[in-house]
Amino acid sequence: MKNIITGALLLLSTFGFAQEKYTIDGTVRGKANGNKVYLYKNNYDQDVLMDSTVIKNGKFQFKGSVPSPMYYRLVIDRTPKGESSSQKYWTSSSFYLENSPITFDSNIDSLTTYYYKPNKQAAVIKGSKTEDESTAFKESIKDLRKQASNLDKEYSEKYHMPSMDGVYNTEEGIRIMKALMPVEKAIKAKQMDYIRNNPQSIVAYDMAKINFLGMFNELTEQEINDLQAIVKKGWDGTERYTKFMELSEPAKKTALFTKYQDFTLVDTLGNKVAISSLVPKDGYCMLEFWASWCGPCRGEIPHLVKINEKYKDAGFKIISISIDEKDAHWRKAMKEENMTWDQLNDPNGFEGEIAKAYNILGIPFAILLDSDGRIVDFNMRGAKLDAALLDIYGY
Repeated sequence: MKNIITGALLLLSTFGFAQEKYTIDGTVRGKANGNKVYLYKNNYDQDVLMDSTVIKNGKFQFKGSVPSPMYYRLVIDRTPKGESSSQKYWTSSSFYLENSPITFDSNIDSLTTYYYKPNKQAAVIKGSKTEDESTAFKESIKDLRKQASNLDKEYSEKYHMPSMDGVYNTEEGIRIMKALMPVEKAIKAKQMDYIRNNPQSIVAYDMAKINFLGMFNELTEQEINDLQAIVKKGWDGTERYTKFMELSEPAKKTALFTKYQDFTLVDTLGNKVAISSLVPKDGYCMLEFWASWCGPCRGEIPHLVKINEKYKDAGFKIISISIDEKDAHWRKAMKEENMTWDQLNDPNGFEGEIAKAYNILGIPFAILLDSDGRIVDFNMRGAKLDAALLDIYGY
């Protein structure tokens, strides 16, 4: 009897262990033999290499286990022989990996790349129920995403690209922006509904988390509180809940309709000046972060010159904050760009207190403040700024 019980326990143990494993069986058509394949785990804000293999006879395989379904990236490195490995040669396939038999089917010549290229196709990945859930949600908002993509493309063609040559098709840009905003709002509403209705879903959790991984926190403090409550309901006591709170709690300081954070910086005369001494008491204002070495920043400044001339008498004020570490470079750029409005500098760059406080990971970065000094919008560039000022001032 003892041997029978022991054998049964071993069988159950073996079965349970097998159930906690995944296999990824990959098929890659085209000339892919010898290419390396890497499996990365998405660790919140960076990819962590977990495994690698080589394609042989159009096949590859990974085996392992994960404690719960997680977002992974599978990369095929197509770097030509004799060159250093570079992301420009990588394909990229992101999916939810879970402990189940998973198949990966693709063609190396049409597979989606690490950096976006048009007319590429995602690999067909089967066997992950969590990935199926994610795919189903993406399918439910496919039409909205297509609308947004088409409007983004139209904006680039009719406003952004001409503006790089000094041609500002402002009316067209505003029209496109006003068409894009309700589409983006509808996508956000769909996401929030999904999160609210699926508190225990990993897909919904990641959807909530992504709000706090970028620079632009486009949520109110109440919306952040609501998300925290939903995540607590589904994940309280877990590492995921702890991480979510670590990401979301600091975001309340820059939430929509919260007051701007004040800092003392250096002005063009070398004096220490508080931002609050420059922000108007009864008018709209924009905090605009830039640097002399930033190409997109310099590309946007001619537009800001026009904005300043058009709205300064109406009370709108721009406060530019450079993160240049070299004073001479900052001053040279200001002169070259004819930046006649208020200028401040933090020579500590991205390591400065103000950059960290506003979670500035890249520039240009611009924040619109209302007459009460509250943050009312982010990413105020191009026709988005034109559209906002048109709504505020009526011209």
